[in-house]
Amino acid sequence: MKKRLFLTGPSGIGKSSLLREELGWMLQTAGGLATVRSMDSRGCLLGYDLLPAAALSGVEGFTPLRFLDYSTDPPTRDNEIFRTEGVRLLAEAAYYPFALLDEIGGYELLIPQFRRALEELLNSDTPLIGVLKGRENAAELQRRFDLGYKFDLQLDRLWAALSQDPDTVILPMKARGDPLCRNIVAQWVREYT
Repeated sequence: MKKRLFLTGPSGIGKSSLLREELGWMLQTAGGLATVRSMDSRGCLLGYDLLPAAALSGVEGFTPLRFLDYSTDPPTRDNEIFRTEGVRLLAEAAYYPFALLDEIGGYELLIPQFRRALEELLNSDTPLIGVLKGRENAAELQRRFDLGYKFDLQLDRLWAALSQDPDTVILPMKARGDPLCRNIVAQWVREYT
């Protein structure tokens, strides 16, 4: 089993949910980061928050940091969160038994400090599991926030680096609860956690 495993696929298909289900209580021991969709009581999207990966297990004491705010028109983004907290979470991930990156491949790739920290983590011996933003989702993000050609360039570089790495597999998830993805994630969890 390869040391780094990333799920990719359409938004809302359950990639993050599958990872959380298979990791279960072991999320408490994970380094890394998670992006969480924040909804209001009516089910409307408020934005996306950054949290340490361990916060997904129910560990308390973490304050979600809103990096994309959809409660405003037009939506706004806060780059500083990835320059500071995002970099810290990536740097600290190497000290944990494994790291969760849920999800990468968004506008954070335009932030040089975050890119360097991500590259260092990807070049470390830390086992990694996570979600890689699909190209369709990235294209929507690029349009919505007018990210320009540099975003395409950075996303292509990330995909190329991961695709060419002999210790990384990018696994397309085709449907909610995809049994092939679930089996491969379960195998990774048994081997690396």
